[in-house]
Amino acid sequence: MAEAQTSARWRNLLISLIVSGGFLYLAFRNVKLDELWTALGRVSGSWLLVAVGVSLLIMVFRAWRWQLELRPLAHVPLGRLWVITSVAYMAINLLPVRLGEVVRPWLLSRRSAISFSNVVGNIVVEKTMDSVLILFYILVGLTTIENLPVWVRRGAMFPAVGAGLLVTLVLLFWWRGEAFVDRWVLHLLPERFRAGLKKVLASMADGMKVIPNPGLLLAVFLVSLVMWFLPILSSYIMILAFDFQVPFSAALVVFIFVGFGTALPNLPGMIGPYQYACQLALGLFGVSDVDGLAYGLVLNAVQFLTLIAQGLVALPIAGVSFDEIRRARQGVALQGSAAE
Repeated sequence: MAEAQTSARWRNLLISLIVSGGFLYLAFRNVKLDELWTALGRVSGSWLLVAVGVSLLIMVFRAWRWQLELRPLAHVPLGRLWVITSVAYMAINLLPVRLGEVVRPWLLSRRSAISFSNVVGNIVVEKTMDSVLILFYILVGLTTIENLPVWVRRGAMFPAVGAGLLVTLVLLFWWRGEAFVDRWVLHLLPERFRAGLKKVLASMADGMKVIPNPGLLLAVFLVSLVMWFLPILSSYIMILAFDFQVPFSAALVVFIFVGFGTALPNLPGMIGPYQYACQLALGLFGVSDVDGLAYGLVLNAVQFLTLIAQGLVALPIAGVSFDEIRRARQGVALQGSAAE
């Protein structure tokens, strides 16, 4: 089993290298380095600082939203959630093939009375909300922006279908998940696994208690709406930093294209697809390849480095080392063994 997991990780890493390398080639192929340096030198320092501030604010909204989601389970201080969220997103952006995804539930389960499975159920709801909000902003762009390529409009069908399926599956699991497993799954499993699986599923369902609370769910939705607007705002602020003469809708197109690009396997930091997505998006508004690449490099650096900086600040506060973070999956496996 361990050998198969290691082989899969190496395969995924190789695919990520190929994808990122291919998009970097596409982004740089028509760009001269001296022209790129000139374009990078035109960025406004004051607007750059504003973009950094907006990027830092995104993590605060992530922690605030998580606090609201966890309210049916326990009250967790906002500061503690900011620390855990900052460490987790640093790990997600530094470790390959998104191995850092497990860090957030692992850390919270170690620093609160909420179980790992509770947090996983909560995060399933959160990811579903994210999918719906991302789709909302994509649809706003598709319905309000003219002259978008046909492939962009057709491509939006995939996240739309995916979001719809995810919402349906999550609601079905919350409503009938345990009953379905009791009737159709448990009898197929060895006796020693049945009790452990039922316990985990029940705990995950408990983590979804925000769903039947309309007021709290609305609050989570509104905070999420603002949280996902902040990357769009950051993109527009960077447009101002480069003094591109394009409308605000260009920032929304950047958001859509980056979302498409980073959905592909890519290296930590989203290097490659991110820059080429920015180049393509701004190209629709007459921005040159060299300026679009400069923009993509700076915007990606701001968003990536603010994530890493917050994670480095939060790491000692969380009381863990980065080496422990890398071994989080082993800790989760041990917790699962203990539960059985």
